[in-house]
Amino acid sequence: MAEDRAGIVDGVIRERRTVKVLADEAFPVTDVRPVVEELVDVAGWAPFHRVAARTHLEGALTSIVPWRFYLVDADGCRALRLALLARGDKSKIPRMLAAASALVQATWLPNPAKGEHMGLFEATEENMEHVAAAGAAVQNLLLAAQARGIPNYWASGGALRGADAFGWMGIPTGEILLGSLFLFPTETDGAEVSPGSHRNNRGTPSDWSRWVRLDLPDAG
Repeated sequence: MAEDRAGIVDGVIRERRTVKVLADEAFPVTDVRPVVEELVDVAGWAPFHRVAARTHLEGALTSIVPWRFYLVDADGCRALRLALLARGDKSKIPRMLAAASALVQATWLPNPAKGEHMGLFEATEENMEHVAAAGAAVQNLLLAAQARGIPNYWASGGALRGADAFGWMGIPTGEILLGSLFLFPTETDGAEVSPGSHRNNRGTPSDWSRWVRLDLPDAG
């Protein structure tokens, strides 16, 4: 039984791949909200070590987890596409929004900065753990999508990480976008389907892992 489950999980992990679906004309709108909510439920079982700072628990979303997911349905994706095109956006984002069944804006919640601070966030151990936990939640969601046969893509966000997009979606300015997660339909006729460029260049486990040989001080 355990071997069967391991084989299924391993297969989903190995099969998951970047799929960008790019369309010049908007796809028909389909309601996939129930499926997206399933994915979010599964994603929420990601491990996290540190709870989110109290300042992030005062809005509409009050979970202690250090990530947030903002869900955009197909209608919303089409509206975002038009808004970006009206601003002259010539990136691939509007073309992906034309095809997407849904978009998930995944953010992570940095701790409030202490003292003088010039960057997006302070490079503290706690913030590193928040990013890692949010990344685990994102991967959970993508694997759950893969298991259901849903093409998916983790994008850096482009214009979707800007202040205007955050304002349109009601995302608090104190959060940082970890990724724009595109979920696409399985029928992609009339669209350009582009795979990821790094999938087959990662090497083998021996290129990124090794058993360590301890060099401990003399206990005497």
